[in-house]
Amino acid sequence: MQSAVSQTLARGAEETCADCISATIVPDWTQDQRVLAIINHPDTSTGEQALFLYKSRSASIKTGHDLSLEKILPIRADFKYDVETRAEDQSIIQVRLNTSEDSFVVEVPFETKSSNFFTNLKKATNGSIEKTRKGIPQNFRWLQKYQTQIKSAITATRPNTIADPFGMSAFDATQSPQYVNTALSGGQQQRKTVSGDTRTQGGVSRDETSSSHPSYINAPHDPWEGMQPLVQFGNREDSETDVAHPKAPVPQQEGFDSVGFEDSFNDVLTVGSSSSDKGTVATTQQTVTTGSLSSLSVPSSSSSSSLDQPDQADPNLFLHSNAEDAVDAAGYAEVRPVARFRPAGIREEILKRREKEYTFLHDFRVFVGTWNVNGQSATEDLYPWLAKNAKAPDVYALGFQELDLSKEAFLFNDSIREEEWVKAMDKTLSKVGTYIRLKVIRLVGMMLAVYVQERHVPFISELMAEMVGTGIMGKMGNKGGVAVRFEFHNTSFCFVNTHLAAHMEEFERRNQDYNDICNRMNFEWEDYNRHTLTIRQHDVVIWMGDLNYRISSLEYDVVKKLIEKRDYLRLLKNDQLFQQLELQKVFHGFSEGSIGFQPTYKYDPGTDEWDTSEKQRVPAWCDRILFKGSTIKQKVYQSHMELKLSDHKPVSSLFDISVKVVDEKAFKQVVEEEIRKLDRQENESMPQVTLSRNNLEFGEVHFMESMSQTLDVANTGQVNTEFHFANKLDDKHFCKPFLKVEPSSVFLMPGDSIEIKMTVLIDKRTASTLNSGQDQLDDILVLHLDNGKDYYITVSGKYVPSSFGCSVEALVKMHPPICELTPAQIADLENSKPLAYMQSDDEFAKFDIPKEIWMLVDHLFRNATKSEELFDKEGLHTEVLSIINCLDNGTPDSMPGSVHSVAEALLLFLECLREPVIPRQYYDRCLECCNNFTLCKMVLKQIPKCHRNVFKYLAAFIRELLLHSDENKLDAKTLATVFGEMFLRTPEHIRDSNSIRSRTQTQQTARKKATFVYQFIINEYDD
Repeated sequence: MQSAVSQTLARGAEETCADCISATIVPDWTQDQRVLAIINHPDTSTGEQALFLYKSRSASIKTGHDLSLEKILPIRADFKYDVETRAEDQSIIQVRLNTSEDSFVVEVPFETKSSNFFTNLKKATNGSIEKTRKGIPQNFRWLQKYQTQIKSAITATRPNTIADPFGMSAFDATQSPQYVNTALSGGQQQRKTVSGDTRTQGGVSRDETSSSHPSYINAPHDPWEGMQPLVQFGNREDSETDVAHPKAPVPQQEGFDSVGFEDSFNDVLTVGSSSSDKGTVATTQQTVTTGSLSSLSVPSSSSSSSLDQPDQADPNLFLHSNAEDAVDAAGYAEVRPVARFRPAGIREEILKRREKEYTFLHDFRVFVGTWNVNGQSATEDLYPWLAKNAKAPDVYALGFQELDLSKEAFLFNDSIREEEWVKAMDKTLSKVGTYIRLKVIRLVGMMLAVYVQERHVPFISELMAEMVGTGIMGKMGNKGGVAVRFEFHNTSFCFVNTHLAAHMEEFERRNQDYNDICNRMNFEWEDYNRHTLTIRQHDVVIWMGDLNYRISSLEYDVVKKLIEKRDYLRLLKNDQLFQQLELQKVFHGFSEGSIGFQPTYKYDPGTDEWDTSEKQRVPAWCDRILFKGSTIKQKVYQSHMELKLSDHKPVSSLFDISVKVVDEKAFKQVVEEEIRKLDRQENESMPQVTLSRNNLEFGEVHFMESMSQTLDVANTGQVNTEFHFANKLDDKHFCKPFLKVEPSSVFLMPGDSIEIKMTVLIDKRTASTLNSGQDQLDDILVLHLDNGKDYYITVSGKYVPSSFGCSVEALVKMHPPICELTPAQIADLENSKPLAYMQSDDEFAKFDIPKEIWMLVDHLFRNATKSEELFDKEGLHTEVLSIINCLDNGTPDSMPGSVHSVAEALLLFLECLREPVIPRQYYDRCLECCNNFTLCKMVLKQIPKCHRNVFKYLAAFIRELLLHSDENKLDAKTLATVFGEMFLRTPEHIRDSNSIRSRTQTQQTARKKATFVYQFIINEYDD
């Protein structure tokens, strides 16, 4: 609501909303919602406040258009307010507000927010009284401009009539006039009133003009129309406002997809408008003014690069082009949204093949920025970074890394910095144009925000966001990526923001992070018939972030001297990313613009000086922007030396991207032709396909080692056909969980063929059932042909059992390595049946803990108690596989791989246990008693002895690590959180419901798990 109030304040003015609250005027028979707002005028000599009373135009206040200003009360010496609670309703507070000129009573709910509001009002009142006492004049001239809003609101209210005696039609939004902008020569616009379905000017029906593509519906009456406020841009004042794009509520469209948002993402502003039963998605509008920015200077060659002129940005980018505006107004601006519907009987794939017949290309400008802010607050002006371009970009995609370095952010993904930086972006972009915040997604310190110009909102659909953590166990989000994807007209966009592994020598781990993100970042549709999208399956992919690739093989002083000489070519030959690109290890198919700016890392914060700390890190181009797509032209690639709060400099890139825009008339023509073609094909013949094979044999399959095979499916019939893999009887899935099939449904035209990829991977979800003999590595898939027959495909293989996925009960009885036992013997152990070498369960000597856990912990105890980033830094996948192989094949003399890989193997082992360290039946009790150590001990005594031994052994190991915290930098809370997730694994029925649980609930559960383990870390425990 505070954001909505801020949007009503005068453009270019300095006033801000300090606080606001919902209220009701009494007496008022309409019971309309009001909003009381304290408005600050930051005059350096006086500093004045006023109380604004707004009437709400909507039940849900989202934007400034939902509010109309009704009264203004200057907070000066004669301002008074009295608060009292109604005797008949203790939940309501009545407040009488008085000045010498006005008086009224409001009711507000009795709650903390109300208390805070009136505390702020008291401070403002006392401040005004103090100024009066000191003789400081208060003239409140700044309020004069807001009287216009009050008059506009009064004149907008319709007079009472006999048919409408109470003037209620004034509150009917469907009866209020609308305005439509029509293109004129020279890019100018004139406003026409629309009443009902007919334009009053010329009496032309909307239906008669539909083929001419009317442009966007504009906002309701602008109370500032006709005024010429000064708009400040940098050091220049423009007396004439150049509104680049009008404010526009999103028109309701049949077929416009509503957008769903996940609880784990922070969506302060959402997009689109729909009154369908499928859900309502509201559009938040931000009223801003743009002015001519032609006075802005061209970035110097030292901080920017163009693809055409690496050492100098294109000066034409920083000049307004009236010709370009005119073309835009006459062309794209008249396009109206075409509903993204799928005509009955016509496949999207058919329309896609004829896309060129009903689309045309139109260039849009996209600004992409990335900045590692080193955990700093948003105290620096972002204008030099985001607003260097004369022509307001159509889209902004802004990526941040290390947004928050606190433990709360790292352990629970909870951050106070997010709101700070979002507000900073909002404030800066409000000076550039009229933008909607489309999506914000954050994972620990990585945040991606996407903004679009308001006029483009009707053309955006299928908005989704995803995140992938690549920290240890692929969970911890200190490293990883976040992404936002959407359809803009008929072109798919995907923006990816990543923070890859640090340190000079870790380029292989960075490569692994990149591949993990590509493989695990999937956008899944609610419609199961639609293929899951990967990052690469988009027309436009722009990848930004702190990629952390360094300049290797050159000393610190040598690099500094080469930078002073601007010998970037030699530096780039030693740039790890360039080297990995040449080897095609990462970013295959991506491009990067010419780098003509100095390295962006590492600086002393607050300066332009290279790192003067003891480590003296070698300068590097850690912060990069790469892109993939056939219609992308990079205009500028630059750094921004003006911003100094971090040890990184922000980087930005400006793109012109040709987007496929739908021609409505041509689209309808293609649809009609395809419908006629389908009519001719109907009943001509049955669909028919041919499979290259129907049996896939995978041979030996090991734990965590994926294996893939393919088969081809060809349409050998005379008609279009569609097939999908059908679910088995009484099953929600068409294949077993160890098998992945891509794609699972396909549409084929005659003569087409498709390659189906089948991948087998035994992981923590499936290993336990295979070890216990509850399942076998085989499956039969049913490929169902729509309106045709079924085809059967068999999948088989032999799983090589692993200690990963066994139960603690079986492992303590397993004296020899698991490789020496047959699958039948392992299944007997899992089912509590004694083996031949066991005389009886009583006589047989069980291990106190599984030997595999002892081997892993013993190695870490001897080699890693003083190692930094233990249980924080992820291991290499190849090394983890070698460790698994060692554990399954015997007792190794030395464990392969780094200590970080051994630490990750330990956590993986615990996560794969058939039953968690603390069995599932005790899960709820542990969370309930987590704050009481005595109760925690009582619960622990109830769990099976072998499980209790494992818990005690690992708790003792953690305490040993903390004895060396000065060297290893570990702390009890971090370790309690990491091991809390392993010891208290969330049961499946709760995990399945996590999608509907709020982020706050999930964070509370994680804290309870950590607290339970923390009790045993800080307190000695013995039976």
